[in-house]
Amino acid sequence: MKTQKSSENTKHETWRALFDALQRKSAALLLLLGATLALAAPLQAGQPAGPGGKRAVDVMQVNLFIGGGIDRVMALNPSDPNYLKNLVAAVTGIYYEIVASQPTVRLQGVAQQIADRMPDFVSVEEASLIRIQSPGDLISGGAKPATNVVFDYLQILTNALAAQGAHYAVVSTADEIDVEMPMLNLQTGTIDDVRWNDREAILARTDLPPGQLRVTHPQNGNFANVIQIPGTGITVTRGWCSVDVFLRGRDFRYICPHLEQETVPQLQYLQALELLAGPANTSLPVMIVGDFNADPLGRDGSFAYDLFPAAGFSDAWAVLHPNDLADGLTWGHDEYLANPVAQFDRRIDLVFYKGAGFVSTQVSVVDMGLDRTEPPLWSSDHAAVSAEFQIK
Repeated sequence: MKTQKSSENTKHETWRALFDALQRKSAALLLLLGATLALAAPLQAGQPAGPGGKRAVDVMQVNLFIGGGIDRVMALNPSDPNYLKNLVAAVTGIYYEIVASQPTVRLQGVAQQIADRMPDFVSVEEASLIRIQSPGDLISGGAKPATNVVFDYLQILTNALAAQGAHYAVVSTADEIDVEMPMLNLQTGTIDDVRWNDREAILARTDLPPGQLRVTHPQNGNFANVIQIPGTGITVTRGWCSVDVFLRGRDFRYICPHLEQETVPQLQYLQALELLAGPANTSLPVMIVGDFNADPLGRDGSFAYDLFPAAGFSDAWAVLHPNDLADGLTWGHDEYLANPVAQFDRRIDLVFYKGAGFVSTQVSVVDMGLDRTEPPLWSSDHAAVSAEFQIK
């Protein structure tokens, strides 16, 4: 009996070992089959094809706001006998208002909004460069330009993006107004010269896989139709910059414009015509993302908006919100950025596009509020705009 039981036990153990081996082999085969099917399965609609491999383009529009009411200088009368005294007083007030607006803090807030969304391109307006000469020489008839940089908004923004791990490069810029004026330095008591250079720029991501994004042919230009302030020699230069883009198999032109304010609607209209006849006049599909200072419903008194739909451009907001054309407001904070409640009254930051292949899938107004209880409460007097397009 002992010998028979031992033999049966041996058979049982042999069959058990074979069964366990088959189970292990079957499990391995199932894992291999599952992996193979996963690799072979087609991507679902809208699913990225790996990091950065989506068939879409995301863009964003931001206006950095200088931080002070510069219109006060333009309102002065050069024929007034006290013009120089009034000019120094106005420029001094504006300069220290800009300092109080804490540009570095504000632009860190802008960078955070960009980093949260990681658009492929960012249009940037009012990227001010502010420089000082101390003491100045304007009062004594000198002409040496101020070179000591106080605030470089574009550099502050790109540094803040890099600090947050967002990889962007400036791929095109344009200079706008470049003016130097005297002011009182409240720390030293000297009459200094402060120089303000307004700029716009296009930022592009630099962290996409090789071959997915290429930008070429950077261009910029200034409008011929501009404000000239009589008796001062000041020209309020406005302009645009652009790049030609290859992104995820698609070629198009990306343009960042900054049109004149609505206070001169006829001149703004002429600048829009220049834009359409200039960089936007191409056989490539075109995106124009910028500060147009032109509300589609004419709430600011301008009428340049209608030129773009008439030229075949679609407005991303109007396409996706056809019943909410009065919404999507982007401008209206007070110049001190001190009002805790957004009171926007016009939509002037716009995303236009033209050409087969772009399908507008998302557009939204981005709150630029800062987590603060004291001014500045907002990063800018504008909201930002974020938009996404599928590429066909």
